[in-house]
Amino acid sequence: MLDVKIIQEQIAQVVSNKEDVVFLANFFKKTNFSKPETVLTVLSIKAKDDNFSWVSKEETKMRVINLLNQISERKNSSSKFDLEKLDAIPIDDVLKSFHVEFNGKDFLCPHEHKKPQKLSIYTDRNICKCHNCSEVKGGPVSVATWLLDGDFVSACKHLAELAGIDEVDYKPTQTSVPYVAKPIEYLSFDKSQGFKHIEVDDYIERYSTLEPKQRLKLVYTFIYRFSLKTKRDSLMKYYDTRGVRNNIHVDKIGYLSDSDITALTKELNNKFPLEDLNAFGVLNDAKHKYYPSKWKQLKNTLLVPSFDIYTDLVEGFMLRPVDESNKWFKGKEKKMSIQSIQKPLPFGIGYRVLSKDCDVYITEGHIDAFSLPEGSCFVATPGVNSFEEEQLGLLKGRNIKLVFDQDESGLKVAYGYNEVFFLEKSIVVLDTMKDELEGMLKILKSQDIKYTCKHTVGLSDKLVRAGVNSVEVVSWDKSLGNDINDLVANGNLSKIESLK
Repeated sequence: MLDVKIIQEQIAQVVSNKEDVVFLANFFKKTNFSKPETVLTVLSIKAKDDNFSWVSKEETKMRVINLLNQISERKNSSSKFDLEKLDAIPIDDVLKSFHVEFNGKDFLCPHEHKKPQKLSIYTDRNICKCHNCSEVKGGPVSVATWLLDGDFVSACKHLAELAGIDEVDYKPTQTSVPYVAKPIEYLSFDKSQGFKHIEVDDYIERYSTLEPKQRLKLVYTFIYRFSLKTKRDSLMKYYDTRGVRNNIHVDKIGYLSDSDITALTKELNNKFPLEDLNAFGVLNDAKHKYYPSKWKQLKNTLLVPSFDIYTDLVEGFMLRPVDESNKWFKGKEKKMSIQSIQKPLPFGIGYRVLSKDCDVYITEGHIDAFSLPEGSCFVATPGVNSFEEEQLGLLKGRNIKLVFDQDESGLKVAYGYNEVFFLEKSIVVLDTMKDELEGMLKILKSQDIKYTCKHTVGLSDKLVRAGVNSVEVVSWDKSLGNDINDLVANGNLSKIESLK
């Protein structure tokens, strides 16, 4: 009989979830399979009910069959993608495409940690790894699969879309294929389409016939409209502490307390299939170890919506907790969206703003947007790297003011930067400091020191490429405040000419 460790090694080649690996390994250990090749053969065959009629426990049998079907789908689907090309996509581009948190220096592990943990990036092998949990590790395909909850097919589709790679039969090659960026297909705004209000209940009867994107929007819209009717004392108290309570846009922010979530969950289960509530990241699945079929997201939280352009349907949220009750969560905000189904637009961009003839401020988050002078048109990005480049086409012909935090992270994203790697070190130089960069490279060359230099295009340049009329990066003396909300709190907003 095979050692369970050998079985686990075999299964881990095609199964990414650790709990599933252990479950299948223990299952196979109890059988008469004696060779590793036998295990892989079974894993490569699409399971049928009668293959495992000898398994007495129905729950065990169905779990094995479901897992083997998933493995079969993965193995069959892998032939549709050039995995070599997908794994050649720069790993940091992959992390950015999933909006993995970036603190200005390092990407932070998206797995749950008591304290933020950095992801180590190994550019020579194009992989990353969290040395704290070892959950997030590997190249583009492995990391994308983990970020999409083990969905290998969706991970490959996401990467193929990112790189502009077609789903074609894969024939292994001896040499790696260089990554070529996909031409950007910018979104555009058509005012003549008009704006439409959607009633969720009007679509419930034919819900099962709708596309996943439409179903997701209905579920999220139902959650959002429920959150607007809850008790808002904690919400208003939070905005009081930030000095933006009286902003007219506060009415667009939802709120869910722990007790609200209990009532909401009951209504969701009565109206939508549990399968979709699981798939859209709303509820845990029924097999969750601790909280089966329970709310999967933050509690006692603000809900900052991402709206569709031409309707009032919701495409996703940024969740911002207002107290310390979510002890496991250490960030400021948490994204609630399914990128593989719908890439949500940032809060603020929509039919109302795009229909107006106005300059547009782009801020780092909605608190800064609410701190702008009254009547300002804004787009509140959930983090500096969270504006999809194709979405920038919606701002074509506009005058844009980038108002990011006055720290390294904000300035890097606004202006663009070069990162120079040498002697196991790296130095970041903003695009505004080209003379300094040239001087540094001359010194390295004169000392015969090998180096590599990687350039990241700034949002200001991306906006120009997207066809905006003008871009101003608004900056100020950091002593007045690090961000716009600091300027308001310190009474210094009026001192910034571009923000009057």
